[in-house]
Parts: sequence; structure tokens; C-alpha cells
Amino acid sequence: MTGELLIVPESEDVALLEEAHRLVEVLDDQVGDTPSVVAVAFDGVVQPAAVRAGSPDEVVHVVREEGTFTAGAAGVRPRSEALADLAADARAVLLPDTADGTDLAAATARRLRGGCVTDCLLRVREGELLAGRTAYGGRAYAEISFERGPPVVTLNTEALGTPSAPPTGAPAERTVEVDVETDERVRHVETFEVPESDLAKARRIVAGGFGLGTPDGFDLVTELADALGAAVGASRPPSDEGWVPYDRQIGVTGKEIDVELYVPVAISGDSYHMRSVNAEFLIPINTDPEARIFNFADVGIVGDVYEYGPALVEALREAAVGDDSGGEAAEEVAE
Repeated sequence: MTGELLIVPESEDVALLEEAHRLVEVLDDQVGDTPSVVAVAFDGVVQPAAVRAGSPDEVVHVVREEGTFTAGAAGVRPRSEALADLAADARAVLLPDTADGTDLAAATARRLRGGCVTDCLLRVREGELLAGRTAYGGRAYAEISFERGPPVVTLNTEALGTPSAPPTGAPAERTVEVDVETDERVRHVETFEVPESDLAKARRIVAGGFGLGTPDGFDLVTELADALGAAVGASRPPSDEGWVPYDRQIGVTGKEIDVELYVPVAISGDSYHMRSVNAEFLIPINTDPEARIFNFADVGIVGDVYEYGPALVEALREAAVGDDSGGEAAEEVAE
């Protein structure tokens, strides 16, 4: 198979480019194949100078006939259209495993009618690129091959390798002008503050699903999380709807969690969500007694969270006050 390795960095982080050079070394050792490493810099998102430090063979500066590209959901459609044109004959397309990188990878793979694997590492087996990633909460490891189209993958930039011989020399540069339209479907873009810690490090999580019916439902989810000393998460639909920031999303296209307590509220429990959930105790709240989420429950609450949630929050807070009072009383006795 021929074609270059197409790298799409989001910043001056050169980890993706170093990994690409490492893959070229392995391909050369196994089958004598040495594809070029080409860095793509979308005008307005990453400047060409930022990716030169990774010593790609070539930097492609992609500019629009009118305006610039933008990062984030509003900019995925025009970037994926331009990237798909560039990647038609590529050996593989590599992006960082971030929310934006994942969205861009999925949209590009769809245009290429090819495969997309997120949060993976690339392996070389007899000259073929395979995507390796953990499954079932880290209890299994899978290697995925691609039947057609260039593989489009997102890689964890904290777990990548480096080439044994760092590349040298200045990369060639060229500018490609494209005529792509802005995504008119995006009417409103809002930036949310993210005051909470990383979900991947949380020990307790209360998450809301689309079954809440409205973004206001997350006020109740937040109250319940506060009462439990937990972080707030969500399934994918609320994230896609903009009810919560993308970094709150749990699932295959979001965060993988490993917690002592998980309380999914109005979440059905489909496989794309549950594949990324590893919980010591799982206590769902859902109005549908047949919801798949109850198959994973230690204890489940069948009911409307709007009816039972406030009472549960009050009970948890009273219990917490009771514990605090008990502790003070114990200290007084000790004195």
C-alpha cells in the first residue's frame, strides 16, 4: 500500500509527528516501505510554523477562499471536507484523541467511506496498519484492521513513541486553497466554563441522559452530585445537544470512567455508553423498568428523578449533617 501518513496536529505538540516517524521506521524494517509524513495545518487553527518542530517531510497549509477555519463543532464540517480531499490516497490519517480530534476524525472517515477508531495506538503487522485499543474497561485488548479507505484514527498523545533516529532537515511547504462552505446548521456556539475535575480521575459520578428531557434537568443532576460529593457526567446526546460541555461525555466517543460509585440518571445504558463504564457500585434512576441500564445495577430506582430526586438530595444532605454532628459529638466526648 502506498500513500503518505497525514498528520493533523491541533497545536505545536509534535507527539503525533514523532509517532508517525516511528511508524515509518517500522514499515521500512518490515516491508521496505517509507511513506512520507505530511502535516496538515488548517489556517486559523494551527499555523504552519507550529508543526515544523516535528520535522514532517511536508507541511500542507490549507486555506479557504474566504475566511479561515475554526476549531470546535462549528468548524468540523469544512475541515472534514478539506481533509477528506487531501486524504483520498493517504496511507492513514492521524489526529489527537481530543473532543475536536474525535469529531473531525469521525466526520472525515464518513466522507471517505472508511474506518475510524478513536483512542487507539497504531500497530504494524507485516506492513499493515492495525488500530489497537483496550476494551471492556481495560480487561481485553483488540486489534482492528481496515477493509477499505485510509484508516482515520485518534491517538492518545501521552502514550506515543518516538523514532530511533530523529528526522532532520527543513520540511517542504505548500499551500492548498479550498472552497468549502461554513456549516450553516450551526446557529449558535457558546463556550462553557469547565470548573470540574477530569471525569477520568473522579471516584464518584452522577450522570444525566437525554431522558431528562431538557437541559434544566442537569440542575437536579448537579444537586444530586453535590450531595454525593460526586462529579457531573452525561451520555452523548446531552453533549451533542449542548446541554453540557463535551468533556462531561461518558462513552466510546467520550471519557472512560473507573469509579467507586456511578449514578446514571435517565440514561438507557446502550453499549456505546456502558463500554466505557467501570463502577464498583452502579445505582441507576430511570422511569423505564425495562431499561438496559438495570442489567448492570447493584441497586436501581425505577421512577421519575424529578419526583424522587429532590427527596433523595434532601435525605443525603441530612445524612451528611448527621455524620458531621456525630463526629463533633465524638470529639467532645474525647475531650
